[in-house]
Amino acid sequence: MKKIFILCAFMLIFIQGINADAANTITIENSKTQIKAGKSYTFKAVSDTGEGISWSVSDTNKAQITKEGRFTAKKVGKVTVNALCGDISKSIKVTIKPKKIVAIDAGHQAKGDGSTEPIGPGSSVKKAKVASGTSGVVTKVPEYKLTLAVAKKLKKELVNRGYKVVMIRKSNDVNISNKERAIKANETSDICIRLHADGIGNSSVAGASALYPSKSNKYVGKLSGKCKKLSEAVLSGMCSKSGAKKRGLSQRDDLTGTNWSTIPVTLIEMGFMTNPQEDRNMQNSDYQKKLAEGMAEGVEKYFGCKN
Repeated sequence: MKKIFILCAFMLIFIQGINADAANTITIENSKTQIKAGKSYTFKAVSDTGEGISWSVSDTNKAQITKEGRFTAKKVGKVTVNALCGDISKSIKVTIKPKKIVAIDAGHQAKGDGSTEPIGPGSSVKKAKVASGTSGVVTKVPEYKLTLAVAKKLKKELVNRGYKVVMIRKSNDVNISNKERAIKANETSDICIRLHADGIGNSSVAGASALYPSKSNKYVGKLSGKCKKLSEAVLSGMCSKSGAKKRGLSQRDDLTGTNWSTIPVTLIEMGFMTNPQEDRNMQNSDYQKKLAEGMAEGVEKYFGCKN
């Protein structure tokens, strides 16, 4: 009789445990599976027992979430949001979408290409596919190395701010014409930033500038206003952050990489490699980082985004 009593008591405890676990479930009330970087959303959940829910996220580099469920998307990617109640949890897969897509064209390449291509759609006027670029008067570093170094830093800055970046070139040993660069940027990007550096016979000339197409440009005239706005935002941000002299904006209608664009585009001349001080500055990693940070802030301003 005693054995039967003990067995019955054990079974009762076991059944109560099962019922307790079964009762303590989590129900998600508010959730999203796609959230744009820079945006926030409040997840909500309840437990059947009425106990409080706490929240966590799998990758705090890409997103943050408060214990109350306020989720903030930071970087493009995928994360898992977890609702927790005691030993019970429920997960939601979330995709963080980019604020916008930015193409970065690091000007030039290891070897120029003197063969020609039309400067714009349907044009009979042709220019070299890729010029060789200038080089540092003191450092002797070629322009193509400088532009790629800054492009990589700019990419990092933009990715950290929630943008997706398309790098037109990722190495120096490529052969991509200016027309091909523009077409690649057009495919998926919202804007394009073309990075270059200036060179001139007078070594005292210094400063940064931005080039954009005029309203009378027969290829991209309709984009002139947006290109000007982008140019001003990026150039101002870069000069403000780095301390570079701002030479201002210039209209240019003979740039192949601009004329083949179907998206707002700016060509940024970061400084004069023929000026000894600017040449040294532009080979300084910290200065390059400031150039990149400033340009990224300019992109934020152009799109009206907040970091």
